[in-house]
Amino acid sequence: MKKWIVLALTVTFWGLAFTAIKYSVRFLSPIAIASLRFAIANTLFAVIIILGKRIKWKDLPKVFALGIFGVSVYHVFLNLGEVYISSGVASVVISLAPIFVLILSAIFLRERITYSKVVGIIIAFLGVVMISEPSYANIYGIALVMVSTVAAAIYTTFGKSLLSKYNPITLTSNAMVLGSIPLYPFLPDSIRSLGGDLNLIGSIVFLGIFSTFFGYLGWYYFLEKEEASRASVFLLAIPVVSLLAGNILLAEPLTLRTVAGSGLVLLGIYIVVRKR
Repeated sequence: MKKWIVLALTVTFWGLAFTAIKYSVRFLSPIAIASLRFAIANTLFAVIIILGKRIKWKDLPKVFALGIFGVSVYHVFLNLGEVYISSGVASVVISLAPIFVLILSAIFLRERITYSKVVGIIIAFLGVVMISEPSYANIYGIALVMVSTVAAAIYTTFGKSLLSKYNPITLTSNAMVLGSIPLYPFLPDSIRSLGGDLNLIGSIVFLGIFSTFFGYLGWYYFLEKEEASRASVFLLAIPVVSLLAGNILLAEPLTLRTVAGSGLVLLGIYIVVRKR
């Protein structure tokens, strides 16, 4: 029962993250949001690093590279994309990450892509086309978020080799802190631009503590209890949370086209990641 409570909270935290980002980009630059978010989260991750297992010196460049893709590239481009598209659409595009993981795994890890996986990829792609309404801003925003999606897939795929040496929490904590290094120079200006807006401060704190720190810890707790292939299916609930939250909290339109396109993306991903 406990693992399902943890899973429900994790999916909720990650789904609401897209809504918090969309609200925050109205007042802060995408880089400011990322630097403030990880300044908060890294304070907590640093405790794990201090108390946990150390990363070997020879592995630090690899962990740093993973962090660059998983933190700086992923979050900056996600925040940039949400300047142009809704939080719900952004969450749907990000949910394509498992498909890019399969493609990269086939190329670099020689994992087999089956017929059903190809069908799933095509269906998911058609879903993205459907939610990509013919406007420059919409297509540009989706392209920016797609960079985040690929970055997440790179982080996942090439992190597998290090998971044989380090537990997920140790690896993630170090990757988060090291991958945030390019964001640190922007932190002073980001703090000054934050101002005294309590709603904005609350959004950033939520992103740092709940979506980042507790979200990652909760996910890895659940992965310890379930198979990865089975667990990944539950991530399909994240866009549902984000679409509903964006509609309720930010009055984002929930059109039939968006719902239908999102449904195709989720169906395609389910076909790809389901246990055979």
